[in-house]
Amino acid sequence: MGRGGVTLLGVCSAAALFVGCDVIRERLTPTEPTPAEATPAPAPLAIPVILAKPAPTPAPTPKPTPQPTATPTPAPPPSSGSCSVPPSNASNPSCSRQDAAFLGRVNKAVNLLVQQQPGIFDLKNKTCEDCYYVKDVSKYAAGVIQNLNAAGLCAQYDGEELAVKQSNSNSEQFDILLASGHIRRGPGVYRLTCRPSWF
Repeated sequence: MGRGGVTLLGVCSAAALFVGCDVIRERLTPTEPTPAEATPAPAPLAIPVILAKPAPTPAPTPKPTPQPTATPTPAPPPSSGSCSVPPSNASNPSCSRQDAAFLGRVNKAVNLLVQQQPGIFDLKNKTCEDCYYVKDVSKYAAGVIQNLNAAGLCAQYDGEELAVKQSNSNSEQFDILLASGHIRRGPGVYRLTCRPSWF
């Protein structure tokens, strides 16, 4: 090969080497941004959203307050009828079962009341021949007391027992009403005798 060929080969080799190095350099060196890349991206488009204003909540319509149903209150039992004997005011009477002096008069007062005011009894509802259901306990007690007063006795009902006296020397206790609401009859009516009278 002649000198000219060698020189040309050398020039070509040098050129190829230069171009190859430049290509390698371009691949290793970050590229400059293109004008399109240099322009900043536009800000995101903000689309205002107008929300409808909520309608005001109407004030609740006041509902009428239900009035409680009135429950009839039973009248308190009468404490006593008219009595000519003054209160005993005994501080410590002695009470025990004895022979009842007023049992017959108490039974008579009850029987008379059934005749006088049959409407306060259910005459078809009974636990014995004349043990009628009492529909109105207050009227029952008041009527028995009134009949005993008319017979010359003093009486008082405390809602449980009937107390009867003729003087302050003694008083007797009677249970004239069963727990079922019927008239009590028989020996269980008399409970105790107190000396002196407790009322």
